Amino acid sequence: MTSKKQNASDKGGARPTKLAGGVGGQIKVLKCSDQYISKLRREVRKAGLFLRDTTGRSQREALLNILQYLGGRGLNTPEAVGLGVYRVATRVHELQEAGYLITSHPERIEGPDGLVHCRIARYVFSGVKADAQGKLDLGE
Repeated sequence: MTSKKQNASDKGGARPTKLAGGVGGQIKVLKCSDQYISKLRREVRKAGLFLRDTTGRSQREALLNILQYLGGRGLNTPEAVGLGVYRVATRVHELQEAGYLITSHPERIEGPDGLVHCRIARYVFSGVKADAQGKLDLGE
């Protein structure tokens, strides 16, 4: 009887290559569970940062304050949604248009659904453009 070589797909999925971001099969995956987001929500509320209402204005203002508070930790899309900010990429773009420097970095997360989601944006506040006032036009 000949032994059959197992494919990666026979083991429950393909192993990522170095080109796909996997080094030695180890890929950093942030567990973004309901408990994790609840803990973040408590931290942000304790710091006095929360949404007053669900308007775009309130979301931009809260997102800016939260990003400044979190500093280098930043905030990913599911975390922001857990804090009540929707259309996160749009809100970040609006803040960037107002002169705020916010960078995004892709990351892998395991969501509350238990699935690994690739290339989820993590946004980090970096400051204000030198030529900008850094004042957010909160008009609708």
